[in-house]
Amino acid sequence: MIRIRPETPADYARTETFITSAFATAKVSDGMEAEFVRRLRGSERYLPSLSLLMEEGGETVGHIMLSRLPVRGRENLKMLLLAPLAVRLDKRGQGLGAQLAREALRRAAREGYEAVCVLGDPAYYGRFGFARLDSVGLKGNDSLPAAYTQVLALKEGALSGPAGYIDFLG
Repeated sequence: MIRIRPETPADYARTETFITSAFATAKVSDGMEAEFVRRLRGSERYLPSLSLLMEEGGETVGHIMLSRLPVRGRENLKMLLLAPLAVRLDKRGQGLGAQLAREALRRAAREGYEAVCVLGDPAYYGRFGFARLDSVGLKGNDSLPAAYTQVLALKEGALSGPAGYIDFLG
């Protein structure tokens, strides 16, 4: 039976080990994903209710984190960053990542967040409704491929408005 729940401080070490293991077999990884999660947890961007573990039989099979993402020029936009999303190697291809992502997006919308950004494969994230960041008048770091810099509105009309800049690397 699959269970999705927010991680707690007691889970941190196990989650970091899980993330390191999951990304060791990922198509794209810089090997710093667990460190990224650790840094986010120590920042004002961290949202404990949106750092979720997926468990099966008491074992972690997936993890997703949504954290606050400021938008320069659109300071009132309640934007989140989806990163990372990880599924255990032997559980990939079974729809668990999609289930985890949908649950995280549902919870984020329920908490009043308006939009989510992700740096990821357009073929994967497109099925959730993500579109190129530049298609809604937002700009990201020039060093990141535009096709992989994507955004999803959680609230109708949230992405219409003035231009804005998101510093994913800051």
